[in-house]
Amino acid sequence: MNDSDPTWIEIDQIILHLSRNHALKKLKLDFGILCFGKLYALPLSVFSLNHLTDLYLDDCDITFKPIFNGFRSLTNLTLKRIGITRAALLHLLSNCPSIKSLCLMLEEYADCAENPIVDLFKFLPLVEHLTTWGYINTLDVNYAQEEFPTSLVHLKYFCVEDLGFGDEYGLAFLGVLTKCSPNLEKIKLWVEAYDELEFDEGKEYSVILEKYSDVWLEHLNELEILYFGYNELEMMFFDFILARSPNLKKVVLYSPRVYDRDEELEMLKTLFSAPRPPNASPVEIVLKTQRRFEVFRGFDDED
Repeated sequence: MNDSDPTWIEIDQIILHLSRNHALKKLKLDFGILCFGKLYALPLSVFSLNHLTDLYLDDCDITFKPIFNGFRSLTNLTLKRIGITRAALLHLLSNCPSIKSLCLMLEEYADCAENPIVDLFKFLPLVEHLTTWGYINTLDVNYAQEEFPTSLVHLKYFCVEDLGFGDEYGLAFLGVLTKCSPNLEKIKLWVEAYDELEFDEGKEYSVILEKYSDVWLEHLNELEILYFGYNELEMMFFDFILARSPNLKKVVLYSPRVYDRDEELEMLKTLFSAPRPPNASPVEIVLKTQRRFEVFRGFDDED
């Protein structure tokens, strides 16, 4: 498709008609199958849909800075594989003050500098559910060690996809996230595979989480991790969470990177030995592998 494609022109006309004649509340534009690498140029008429409560955009281009009065009623926003500049993204979010659920899967299309997530947080005062993916998860370590100015007090659920533990940025991002979100109830992580770290690297990265020793996640009750690697950095984060979540009840590990029964048992023993706060709730660990599904609640002394 190209900008003059009859299908896109027709869609433009439909959106223009809706913006003039209807108080549209929900709009979903998903061009993931149709675009073949070409993004649909979002027309200006979309920004006249002042009554929107739900907006879903996939494979669209918003590289311009929209001029509009804001989506004051918008509570659910999803942006996937969007062509958008940093200025346009921040301008859009700053004019959507009621967002409660936000999904940002910007990947390589995001025109972001070193700390893309930092500026986003301050425009999300009411957000309860937040999903991020790709470059948006990058956070400079030196910045992360400073006092972070924003608190996401309403955030209950956070999902991080395509998270890299193989460098200091992943731990810095999670440290800031937990510090800013004292009322989190669930964390869900999709972990990238990465090469094993050298000893000096692991020691250096361990200092990052020490900066967040005052984190306390009293409301966290569930942790899910896809492709848990059972290595130094991921175990470091696992211990960090369990030591600060007195009411954590369930940990689910999907497709952990262990390859036989003995390795699974060794991993589970290590997981159950993680430090816990005094009088903490017992933790159930659910292990989901390709071979079977099992529930582990703990080990007897003889195990």
